[in-house]
Amino acid sequence: MKVAIIGKGNLGSHLHNALQPTCELQWYGREFPTIIDADIVIVSVSDDATLEVVSDVHAPLVVHTAGAVAMANLERTGVFYPLYSFTKEASVQWKDIPFLLECSREEDMPVLEEITRLIGARAFHITSEQRTKLHAAAVMVNNFTNHLYTLAKEHCQHYDLPFEVLHAIMRQGPDKAIALGPETAQTGPARRRDDHTINHHLEQIQDPTTKALYELLSENIKKRYEL
Repeated sequence: MKVAIIGKGNLGSHLHNALQPTCELQWYGREFPTIIDADIVIVSVSDDATLEVVSDVHAPLVVHTAGAVAMANLERTGVFYPLYSFTKEASVQWKDIPFLLECSREEDMPVLEEITRLIGARAFHITSEQRTKLHAAAVMVNNFTNHLYTLAKEHCQHYDLPFEVLHAIMRQGPDKAIALGPETAQTGPARRRDDHTINHHLEQIQDPTTKALYELLSENIKKRYEL
């Protein structure tokens, strides 16, 4: 299969490495031809530039990888979105990654399914409307959680505490939430309505924004688990 990738960022780099052994591959960065001899062109650029690049490229099938961008309004196009957080330096276990697939023509879906198979990932047929809703949830479970890790690290640094002692519980949380369901896995002072501990924590947190987030999240948890 002839495959072209436009984009040399985090995802574009990983897609290139995954498809190189099995496909006749072309790989472009900021400069790319508008006419590309390929069975499929995968556009993996910033969200703001995605639809413009998709519209500029002429090939039998042009798809994009943006989770929060709707499928282009073209006769033959689609979406090839892996719901995962990519960085160039981190290894990827493709078998665990879901690809959310969408096509303007149903007869093109086997092409996207074959690309997914070659990568070794899992395929799901998801519409643009469904995907944008899933993308919002993905930001909550990944980006927001990671930001809380950053705030926790800064809190530890402020008190000259070793952040690495939190690594075990950081790893435990996602696995437990998947195994038990997040509602059952929830623990902590807000879950058990331990206001004494919550107030003690608020006295220790120095950054006002972090303090406000801690208080807001604690109140939200308490309301969810009201007796």
